[in-house]
Amino acid sequence: MTVNDQDMEKLKYIWTRTWWTFVILGIITLALGLFTLVNPQAAATIPIRLLGVFILLDGVFKIITAVIEKRYRWGLRIVAGLVEMGLGAVVFALSFTITQALLTILIYLLAFGLLIAGAVAVSRAVAGRQSWQTLAVGILELIFGIILITLTNASAVLFIWATGLFFLIIGGSLTFVGLRIRQAGRQLKPYISPNVVEGTAVYEDGPSPGTVVEGEVLLLPEETEE
Repeated sequence: MTVNDQDMEKLKYIWTRTWWTFVILGIITLALGLFTLVNPQAAATIPIRLLGVFILLDGVFKIITAVIEKRYRWGLRIVAGLVEMGLGAVVFALSFTITQALLTILIYLLAFGLLIAGAVAVSRAVAGRQSWQTLAVGILELIFGIILITLTNASAVLFIWATGLFFLIIGGSLTFVGLRIRQAGRQLKPYISPNVVEGTAVYEDGPSPGTVVEGEVLLLPEETEE
């Protein structure tokens, strides 16, 4: 099977560029996971603060655009930009409160979902429509639903920690994949970029060993080692 120049260029691109992007993303994700575990409250407020900054900057750009262009109703656009700036500032200032409210709503929704699912499973098992495994699962769902409602703050912290652990797993996986691609690229390097050994071109495929092309003998990599 002959490997054309286009395939070799694709392999070379994967080896030289793809692997380090995986490693960089993995390291960033690992750092984010560690930060989430060390300081869960600050990590939880980061998305809300970024949202506030985005809204504020969007308002600034609207005002600048309205002043420069001065199109139809440009005064209303300035007012809208000011309102958007104020909203962004409020979101940024109250990021901790907003994060707590959102986490509380998320936990309550999850808890009520578990309670409903558990009640349905238990009722079906009691009615004889399902097996005892369904009854056990329903009871566990009811227990977890009650725990989430009664321990909302602790559940929120556990939810953030679980997110941090997820980031650690993803970051470690990305780093491992990047290093594996780099290792595979090193093994494929003799086939991706043909080397010249003592004036003789070395290829994986092509003419058979011993064929003379323009006064040079083409050899396989295995034969150059002998």
